[in-house]
Amino acid sequence: MTVPLMALAVGAVFAGFFGIPGALGGSNEIEHFLEASFTASAGSGEHATEAHALAAAGHGEGSGAESHEVSGAVELGLMAFSVAIAAAGIGLARRFYVTNPEIADGLATRFSGAHRTLSNKYYVDELYNATVISGTMNAGRSLWMFDRNVVDGAVNGSSWLTLFSSWLSGLTDKTVVDGAVNFIGWATQESSYWFRRLQTGLVQNYALLMVLGVFVFIVYLYVR
Repeated sequence: MTVPLMALAVGAVFAGFFGIPGALGGSNEIEHFLEASFTASAGSGEHATEAHALAAAGHGEGSGAESHEVSGAVELGLMAFSVAIAAAGIGLARRFYVTNPEIADGLATRFSGAHRTLSNKYYVDELYNATVISGTMNAGRSLWMFDRNVVDGAVNGSSWLTLFSSWLSGLTDKTVVDGAVNFIGWATQESSYWFRRLQTGLVQNYALLMVLGVFVFIVYLYVR
């Protein structure tokens, strides 16, 4: 927390030069910059015109200067009071922790509960770790497990199913489709060998086959 506080302190130092109040001779640019945000809800149209008219009339009567003087005095008083409180706090801290540290030890022992609570900064960090950080980590871990088991599982399952179906399709094409085509080609080739032996182109062989056929037919009829 030290480094963020140092960064905020540097920003506060430089931002303070833009917010020097009129009581100290400054123009308080921050007040004029934010003035529109606080006066925007005052009204619009006729109501806003009436409000501005009443304000202008009040300033014309001299009450505005008096209120400005009163606000300036109050502002200077609040500044002096704030500086006095800060100086008193610095002096008290120096007395407790530098000059007489035994006083701080005695108070820590006497008010142990309050000292423990203040030392742990009201346990804001512990509560933040137990709720926001722990919840964020658990949610991230749950999302990671869902991504690993469900999303990646679905993607890997689809990939495995695609590979298996392509392997099965290739095996079917190789063994069944190509096997059937190759078997038909092989059967045609083997049977054509015997048909080629019968189809010699010689008329004598054809006449001999016809005579044998007639002989077989007559024998069949005679036996029957």
